[in-house]
Amino acid sequence: MLINKISNFFKDNKLISALILISFLSSLRNLFLPLIGDEGTYAKIAENIIYNGSYWFNGRPSTVTPSLPLIMALFYTKTAPAIGFILSKLVNLVLVIIGLKYLYLFLRNLRLGRELMWCILLLTIVNNNFVFWSLILYPESILFCFFWMFIYFLSKEIKELQDFLNILIPFIILLLTRYVFAVFSIFLLIVGWKYLKILIRDKNYKDLQKLLFYSFIAIIPVIFWFKFVYYAEQNFNIGLSYFGKFKNQDIFHHLKTGIGIEGRNGIPAFISLFIPATSIRSWIISSLLLFTFVTGFITKFKDELYRKLFVAILLVQLGLIFAGTGFSRYWLPMLPGYLLGFYLFYKSLKLKDSYFILLTKIVAIIYVANEMRLNIQIMTNL
Repeated sequence: MLINKISNFFKDNKLISALILISFLSSLRNLFLPLIGDEGTYAKIAENIIYNGSYWFNGRPSTVTPSLPLIMALFYTKTAPAIGFILSKLVNLVLVIIGLKYLYLFLRNLRLGRELMWCILLLTIVNNNFVFWSLILYPESILFCFFWMFIYFLSKEIKELQDFLNILIPFIILLLTRYVFAVFSIFLLIVGWKYLKILIRDKNYKDLQKLLFYSFIAIIPVIFWFKFVYYAEQNFNIGLSYFGKFKNQDIFHHLKTGIGIEGRNGIPAFISLFIPATSIRSWIISSLLLFTFVTGFITKFKDELYRKLFVAILLVQLGLIFAGTGFSRYWLPMLPGYLLGFYLFYKSLKLKDSYFILLTKIVAIIYVANEMRLNIQIMTNL
């Protein structure tokens, strides 16, 4: 049913179909590019998992989150490592598609209207950062998938055990992919407590036992991992650590970096999420964009679905500020939420949706034109 609806929309909207197809094909070029940056780090950890049975980097334990290295270890082969990397990238692509499905389902629940919903999806898919980061071996694909899975199930009423597990499992994967998503434990405690009260009220002790049992089973990987992290950080000279920077710098330094008072990342880098020139930094423009996003959601704060998404994004944003970080890719999983906030701000100005739809298509064409430029540039350099 869902596939038929999407298929019918593409048949009726040739321009959007063409733009999405070109962006998809452009992303496939990343399958064959050599590893860059942290991809090499994850590859070395994956190799150590397979051949040494240890989560080490350069001969020492690492406390980098394990989700991506485990995926890479699953496909790693010493005789043909490039094939393993390509297979891992294809897994990332599948995760992106799953994430887009749950994004679609969530936007449909908002009842935006078909064209506006597809505006958000279009601007997400053709975004140059999305095209690049979604198919290389960085955690963004995993985060995008399970962020929107988490948001979608969070937006649904908790009526039975499966509904709670549908929130718990994406949360665990998010946490084991980037530590900042520990902030979502607030949502988990709230919905878990509500469901627990329902079970106690109805004297449904059978489901209560199941809730406690399955919840314990689900969090075993988290308990194991954080036990390893604590032991490694306390007893070893860590090869690569997320927590190392917190040992030598105070909280005020991280706050200043996350806000953008010091350094070039943090809030000033927010603008680069929307502009192909990812090195651009602007505290003023980024702050204005964030103000627009916040103002837009405030107009819908009474609506529970909008409110949950808004609070979720704010929690992650604040977590990044306290961590003193913020590259454009860190905000990529939440890109559709920012775009939705921009639309809500636009709507609050009493402007016509038709103008927003037209603007969306113009921006999308610019994004795709830039991707085609990059495709030509890469092919001529082969």
